[in-house]
Amino acid sequence: MQKYIGAQIKSARQHKKLTQEQVAESIGLSAKHYGCIERGEVSTTVAVLTRLGQVLDFQLLIIVGNRCE
Repeated sequence: MQKYIGAQIKSARQHKKLTQEQVAESIGLSAKHYGCIERGEVSTTVAVLTRLGQVLDFQLLIIVGNRCE
């Protein structure tokens, strides 16, 4: 699930033509930690996902989708 979410975040970031550093700074994370989230190496909190959604213009339901089925 982490890798799937990370891939969706990366896709949204690339669509907005932002760098990892720009997104990380705007949500208050280090670029290194943000990169780990995109690669699916670490899990993240709903709070971080919410901030990402605000910056990258997505809703949590869209990013998670129906992967739990």
